Amino acid sequence: MLKYPLEVNSVGSDTYIVMSRGHHDLREFMVEAVKDYEGWNLGGAVHKWCKSVPDRSGEFDMRYVFVDEGTRGAWPATYAFEYGEGYEEWKQP
Repeated sequence: MLKYPLEVNSVGSDTYIVMSRGHHDLREFMVEAVKDYEGWNLGGAVHKWCKSVPDRSGEFDMRYVFVDEGTRGAWPATYAFEYGEGYEEWKQP
């Protein structure tokens, strides 16, 4: 199984969304996410399976689609979004 480094990246457009490739410890992911994206009110960290697909609109190079584990081309992701469940715990003063 591939091991991905914890690298939190912004992947949202109208909503603050962050993601890292790999299924990381959710607490460690959130610590890094709120450090990197201060003030974004992030929460709801979960493990997902994603697939990168070309964006036909031309707005982005790629879009990320949630898929079932085992889907061809799927990769593990840790994901959180603005005002997700438990965001109050991570809210910074």
